[in-house]
Amino acid sequence: MPTDTTRLRAPRIIPAHPQWAQDLALRDAPPSGKADSWDELNHLDEVYLEFSMASDIPRGFMLWGGVACVAVGLGLSYLLFKVTTWEGVANWMVGLLIVMWFVALSHGIFFLRFDLCLPKDRPVRFNRSQGKVYANSYVWNHNPFGRWGGRVKVFEWSTLQAEITKQIGASGEVVTQRYALELVACKAGSFEAVDRFRLQHGAQTTLEYEEQWEFLRRYMNEGLVGLPLQNLRNQNPSFIDCLLFAMPWFAPTEMGRRARQRMRGVLGVLTMVLMSLLFPLWLLFGIGNFIVMRLAPEASWPAGVDEASKSSS
Repeated sequence: MPTDTTRLRAPRIIPAHPQWAQDLALRDAPPSGKADSWDELNHLDEVYLEFSMASDIPRGFMLWGGVACVAVGLGLSYLLFKVTTWEGVANWMVGLLIVMWFVALSHGIFFLRFDLCLPKDRPVRFNRSQGKVYANSYVWNHNPFGRWGGRVKVFEWSTLQAEITKQIGASGEVVTQRYALELVACKAGSFEAVDRFRLQHGAQTTLEYEEQWEFLRRYMNEGLVGLPLQNLRNQNPSFIDCLLFAMPWFAPTEMGRRARQRMRGVLGVLTMVLMSLLFPLWLLFGIGNFIVMRLAPEASWPAGVDEASKSSS
């Protein structure tokens, strides 16, 4: 098994992720680089740390999309009722309206269900005492009427490695790229992947994820000794924090202060300027975020798993 911790030109894990961008330091390699959780911790002590997934999916966007789709569906319902009373209406026109009505309502139900039923957080607990990782997730699909629900996967820390993947999107002439931090469970003594789960995604650079992985490695391998002081995440954001969740640097709160401290270089300033151009739109989404964060359920764990994941034995 290779032991170097440098970036490789080819994926370390097999089979390779189709969007692979970079391998991170080996799980048990000596400390290297800066360690920082980037304010994504819900809990931290000698027994376990809880890594938040709340920022993984921006909340509030789909709420308004769902409201818009339902409104269109209701409008089509009225139109369909009126059309059926007209004489000489072609059957294809009625059929088209029925299809449009079904598409609008089904999309509206999906968007509303996703934003309002997805738990506020799907935390991952790294239990140092046990050497285990408990990943809380929510399983959903594109069927708005299908069975959705939470589940927990348990991994041995000794089998995990990390890599960064990259997603590239395009809109007109604008091309964007986002990165994600993936943890991979491998067969003992190899780099053969058994399972994967995404810990974070959406960053425009890899720096955040390199520092988060370094923080997790140091904690699991050495404990709290030598780790920089961390700010725990506010799990009950105020109205202002929700309103400005997409532009946190404008918030006159602790969240805003931390966001301003983390702005780095030209990219940070450019991001702030570009986001500010759509200030009214982000405020609308902020109102949606506040509504969702008040109505969505809390994170849940199966019976017995909550206690087991926080236990020292």
